[in-house]
Amino acid sequence: MTNELMSQVDKLDRSKPPKPKPPKDLIFPDYFDTTLQSGLNLLVIENNKIPSVSIRLVFKNAGSFRDNGVPGIASVTAELLTKGTHTRNALQIADDVDFYGASLSSGSDWDGSYVTLSCLKKHLDNVIDVLSDVVLNPEFSPDELERLKEQRISSIIHGKSEPSVLSDRLFNKIVFGSHPYSQPSEGTEESVKNMTREQIIEFYKKYYNPQNLIIAFVGSINKDEAVKILNDKFQTWSNTGTVTDDYNPEIKTEYAPNRVYIADKPEAVQSNLRIGHIGIARNNPDFVAVTVMNTILGGYFGSRINYNLREKHGYTYGARSGFSARLFPGDFSVDTDVRNEVTDSSITLIIEELKRIISEEVTDEELQLVKNYLTGIFPLQLETANAVATRVINLKLYGLPKDYYSTYISSINKLTKEDIFNTAKKYIRPDSIYIVLSGNSKAIKDKLKKFGDVTVFDADGNQIDN
Repeated sequence: MTNELMSQVDKLDRSKPPKPKPPKDLIFPDYFDTTLQSGLNLLVIENNKIPSVSIRLVFKNAGSFRDNGVPGIASVTAELLTKGTHTRNALQIADDVDFYGASLSSGSDWDGSYVTLSCLKKHLDNVIDVLSDVVLNPEFSPDELERLKEQRISSIIHGKSEPSVLSDRLFNKIVFGSHPYSQPSEGTEESVKNMTREQIIEFYKKYYNPQNLIIAFVGSINKDEAVKILNDKFQTWSNTGTVTDDYNPEIKTEYAPNRVYIADKPEAVQSNLRIGHIGIARNNPDFVAVTVMNTILGGYFGSRINYNLREKHGYTYGARSGFSARLFPGDFSVDTDVRNEVTDSSITLIIEELKRIISEEVTDEELQLVKNYLTGIFPLQLETANAVATRVINLKLYGLPKDYYSTYISSINKLTKEDIFNTAKKYIRPDSIYIVLSGNSKAIKDKLKKFGDVTVFDADGNQIDN
């Protein structure tokens, strides 16, 4: 070290930590994107650092919003995919996958149904047969269907004793009205009980087809290998389906004055609150600004709502807010559990915080803390191959720009206090909220009348006099 450099080091003030540099955008991996002759959309992200491959298939129009009057059919169909094919039963599928140390799963959410496979590259040729088999040749065995229906009905019945489930079901019913989002994605007792194998096969034939499929390969695999796999294993797939992308069920756009809805849970000593209204769609151009604004409001432990209800007043162990952004506008809600005697006080505090976020700018410190938090956790959310596959599929599923994740950090950091203020005024409506809760209606009803008319429902969602 030269004398000059040593002199500069000696002049450093070691009592103060160095100022961190602004976080840089994460370089999201580039990917190969093509549509095969069958209509299947193939995405490949090659990464040879680890000798493994993750494959994620998403049927983009086969989510619960397509249940078409049979709540739960999308999720039941997806779950049954791995429960038997024309040549393998559920146990054989599990054994074939486990033998090679792979993992195979299927399921659905509101916007699509998926099948995911992860394995070491050296075993891919063996387990890819199982993947193609469950996708192309599901049996939908009557025995497996009956077993699943019994499990599902038992879970639905059990949910009637869970405060969060009661308030969640009632909130969706009140907020979304006749929209598919109003129905439980797992189904109802009646819909699951009456669901038939023929209905499931019809749902599969309509929505599970190459034109409706996005498939992402992530890991130690190149585009030529991926194309060859699809040509070898999926070329016989003749199902064409009839689904289109233009489905756009009507959603409520008007906002009623504040009202209170109680899912009655007699003898409960706590109330589970869900307070909110219609939110935004995932492809909303303000999504990043909404994310930052909501994080300040109630999206992490240091948020305003959690501080007010938990730290300042001791009403709850935790309170949070969030936007459920999907293909169509989901909901915005504040969720928490509070004691009966402070239910009304908690609602008052929540409404005050909703009004504050739209009436005054956030502080410099609040905004910077949240920017640091969101940009800090973002790289951690991309640590697994399946996480990367999910996000690259989301670009296609929601019509997001290809550089969305590559510019995500800078998009957050360029937001100003004024941006957050304007976003809050645009998307938070404290004077037009639905106040929904599960709890002991006899103990809390009278105190809640100051917020609006109070309606009480039983565990099945039927209005009752109380």
